[in-house]
Amino acid sequence: MNIKDLKSLLYEDIIRRNKLTPFIIFVFFLISFGLSRAVVILFPEISLYIRQYHIHHFYYGIILLFASNWISLVSDRPNLHNIAAGLTGFGLGLVVDEIGLLLTCSSPGFVCNYWHRLTYDVVIWLVGLFFVAIYFEPFWRFIKKEVTWLLPKRFKR
Repeated sequence: MNIKDLKSLLYEDIIRRNKLTPFIIFVFFLISFGLSRAVVILFPEISLYIRQYHIHHFYYGIILLFASNWISLVSDRPNLHNIAAGLTGFGLGLVVDEIGLLLTCSSPGFVCNYWHRLTYDVVIWLVGLFFVAIYFEPFWRFIKKEVTWLLPKRFKR
């Protein structure tokens, strides 16, 4: 597969069907989640503290989500909407990266677990939802085209 094939695939599957915004959100979500996990693994000593409070990166994600929503609400320019989609994906990745920590810190004794399996479950569900949002129509078109030979004649149109 070469670059020309990827451009054609991007145009046919994403741009022509007006799915660029969910695609941008999806790509930036994956980048953000991957980068935040890599930073936590490779540089565990990097943390931001303000006074005695540890500022987790889901706060940055929430700020990015607020900014992206504000841009989407006040702008009608397509370029700014693409930037807002990127900020949404990046912010969503940062928030989802710490979802296990957020949900387990409410447990008795405050035993917070950043590496909780729930984080990976949420990521898998979100990836599935993005694939459904982006590729639902072509998938069913393909199934209809390829599987109609299995149906009896009375069900064919």
